[in-house]
Amino acid sequence: MQTHSLGLVLSGGGGKGSYQIGAWRALIELGWDRRIEGVSGASVGALNAALIGCTDYAQAESLWKSITPLQFLDIDLPFEDGGIFSRDGLINLIGEHLDLTRISASPRRIFANTTQQEPEGRSIARYFELNTQTPDRILQILLASSALPVAYPPVMLDGKPNQDGGLLDNLPVKPLYDMGLRHMVVIDVASDPDLLIPAVYPGTEFLHIRPSRDIGHLLDGTLDFSSKGARFRMELGYRDALRIINAYMSGELNHPDFARKAAIQAQTDYEQIRVTLLHEDLQSKTSRHMDQLDALLKKYNL
Repeated sequence: MQTHSLGLVLSGGGGKGSYQIGAWRALIELGWDRRIEGVSGASVGALNAALIGCTDYAQAESLWKSITPLQFLDIDLPFEDGGIFSRDGLINLIGEHLDLTRISASPRRIFANTTQQEPEGRSIARYFELNTQTPDRILQILLASSALPVAYPPVMLDGKPNQDGGLLDNLPVKPLYDMGLRHMVVIDVASDPDLLIPAVYPGTEFLHIRPSRDIGHLLDGTLDFSSKGARFRMELGYRDALRIINAYMSGELNHPDFARKAAIQAQTDYEQIRVTLLHEDLQSKTSRHMDQLDALLKKYNL
């Protein structure tokens, strides 16, 4: 894998997807990003794939650090078309941070998948190469790929309703495999790993990057679209990816003692992340209080 062309696979996972952007930072620092020829994502992984296709890391980080719960979880009354939440916030977020016209010129092939509902009641997985789509079409595909049932209504594509890509294929290796890629970096933030992936795609080498700590489940993970949660997960993704890739490159990854050493390092990293975030929060609160005090002093000419 160290010298081969790579595919990058991004799972779905809602708010936990910020972890993938932190891992992307590690790939850039280690130079692995230059060998990635294709990126494929499901649900929030599709959004991150689009970010990788049309922005730089700083812009991707900015998007995740600026998110608010209401951008994803704003109740849409009256409930219509099978969805509880409005997708207006997500549309505005994409409009502010992603120049979808740039995907066609990306040096990488970018894929997103959806789950399409067929007339007879069955569902099929669909895979779209975003580089060949118009910006408006890309937006609709991204909305469809993240349209979790009940939370969001389906999106009509080619006359058929499409929903969250993770329902049928939360690790969309297929389009990258069909490209001929046989070395994959998988950044998986789902609660349970898909152990069948290697058997489904024989002859393929997979390097899995997964959270070293619990990053939440439904309410405190998938539906956690807070800036604080994103900051923590991005930093964790960065450190986990560095640890895994460096261990792979040095040959330590398959050493019998690697798991024990990695667990110790992961705990140290976690404590450092907590201290850093607490320090940043304290600085932010202090700055706000000083601004309030300054405004009060000016008001009374003090």
